[in-house]
Amino acid sequence: MSAGDDLLVKLSQSVAIPDNLDRLELLLNDYLASLIDGTKVKQRALAQDGSIGFGAYLSMLASSNDRDDVDWSLGAHFGAIVWSTIFPLCMKDPSLRTNAIQAAYSGYQAGNSIGNFLGVSHRMKWHVTSTAGAVASASAASVMLGLNESQHQNSLRLAITNMAGSSKAPREREGAASFNRAAATTLGLVSAMSDARSIDELWEESRGVLELYSATGGDAIVSDGVATASIRPFATNGFSQSAVLATSRLSARSQGELKSIEVHIAQGIAPILDGSRGGSWWTIKSCVASAWASKDPTHLLPASEIEKLVSVIPSDVPIGAAKIVVHTSSGSDSEEQLKPPGVALELPQEQAWAHSKWNSMAGPRAEEISQLAKDFVQGRPNEKLWKLFEEIAKSAQ
Repeated sequence: MSAGDDLLVKLSQSVAIPDNLDRLELLLNDYLASLIDGTKVKQRALAQDGSIGFGAYLSMLASSNDRDDVDWSLGAHFGAIVWSTIFPLCMKDPSLRTNAIQAAYSGYQAGNSIGNFLGVSHRMKWHVTSTAGAVASASAASVMLGLNESQHQNSLRLAITNMAGSSKAPREREGAASFNRAAATTLGLVSAMSDARSIDELWEESRGVLELYSATGGDAIVSDGVATASIRPFATNGFSQSAVLATSRLSARSQGELKSIEVHIAQGIAPILDGSRGGSWWTIKSCVASAWASKDPTHLLPASEIEKLVSVIPSDVPIGAAKIVVHTSSGSDSEEQLKPPGVALELPQEQAWAHSKWNSMAGPRAEEISQLAKDFVQGRPNEKLWKLFEEIAKSAQ
């Protein structure tokens, strides 16, 4: 058996659910806030076109403002896909709702495990959110539908055979990556709903997955995708989160008149944060200037005059990390943020940032959706949650 087939066998087996579901609850809370804050997608009755259409709509809505969760080990966004696979099936058949927690863990697990198996060479050419995301959706849907292991494996194989997604979508910074999430959700649902024949020699033969998708392959390692999923707490692109946090800390303790700010970020990321596309959201100079002006990463303010003092230096730092050096009339100071905020969700400060994000996104409904997420992961009756999804579907008409 090839390593790829071995991995699919492992991913089709029942997932062990941990006793502590706090992280999953926070990820669900983040998804619900992203739905409420989402920019309604122009669509032609897509949200009303069954569970597949509704899933596609939800995934675009949740990611429309580029604030859905992120797996920094891959640079992928599986939450908008996994949850958008689960909830349409919950709405279609209430008897399936008892499978939802295991489906969520299975979906996140499959996305991370397949993404790592495909490797860095794959991510250089393909949008891993879309490719591994389709497998995440197929796995979540398989568990939701109660498929046996053989059927589950087949759904994963169907998704892998047909997965796609250009790496240009996120790099263009104009919203195309949101549709990639919808495509992954749709493919995953169709793969699990069908007993169509899949390819036998999937991986290593000529024209197999490893060749066609520039994949690395390797050992059949199953990873906990919930543990690697993180929240993007601040109102800026994911790659600028660490820079914003480090800058706000420097500003809070600085003295004297600001002379300049140096932003050291990963060499491969600097070109897509140059402001040439995507507006201020994708301009790291603007993000850093705002953080300096506000001294609070959760409340960024426009600061065009400070932006003129910011320079970006491509450096040997990890993707998602940043080093900030400031020069003032009183001297120089620096701050490194090697781990992106939103990763260590067990810490009170990280949870406070998350709640601040949800308050800004959901407004007066923030407390309500936090309770909905808590009730859902704890298996309590949750009619208000189902009414929320009915409301979303109706508002899309």
